[in-house]
Amino acid sequence: MKYKYKCCICLLIIILLILLYNSCRKRYYIIKNNFLDKKFIDNIYNTIISDKKWIYTTNIGNTKIKHNKDIIKRKDKANEMYKQNKFSYSKYEYENDANILKEIKNVLTSKEILDNVSYLTGEKITTIMDIFISKYEKGDFLSKHTDDTLGKYAFMIYLNKDWNIKCGGNLNIIKNNKQIDTIIPEYNKLILMDVYSELREHFIDEVKCNKNRYAITGWFA
Repeated sequence: MKYKYKCCICLLIIILLILLYNSCRKRYYIIKNNFLDKKFIDNIYNTIISDKKWIYTTNIGNTKIKHNKDIIKRKDKANEMYKQNKFSYSKYEYENDANILKEIKNVLTSKEILDNVSYLTGEKITTIMDIFISKYEKGDFLSKHTDDTLGKYAFMIYLNKDWNIKCGGNLNIIKNNKQIDTIIPEYNKLILMDVYSELREHFIDEVKCNKNRYAITGWFA
């Protein structure tokens, strides 16, 4: 009887230790819905969908190529690189000096937001290393890659109303067991990805609908 009792106590301790470990260990990504003030994010959305300040963006290695010349040729090149399993992307980015980007940065570096992100991550977050707004049109994509140099947490705040997973443009995170977590880019959803302590591949699958996919992207540090 005493033996069974001791076994039960040991089993209970093991279960508690496992639960404690799972609750304390760092999560690779964190999701927070309805992150920004509704009036503020609606203003961002209405500004960017009516503006023409978009620059077509591809890459050579880790170098961005941003201009609106030879778009068809560059799209073909991006797709060719993708088929060769090379890091590549096809997308648009909003002009860096646009006032709306400055407003977004001011809000995201406010004490309220930084404290909120610090609470979500369990780490002291004090600034933003980089920020941009992206637009993925039909056929655009971001191939498999890791982020390891720009900050502690990569973040995405999505600006897509009534988005369907079948339209593509989803964030796909490859887990250690090779399974994939697919995150739909839904309106005002924040994704925080730990890119500092653990490198893990992720990608944005091709947009398949005649609908633009928007996101604010950057790195908290």
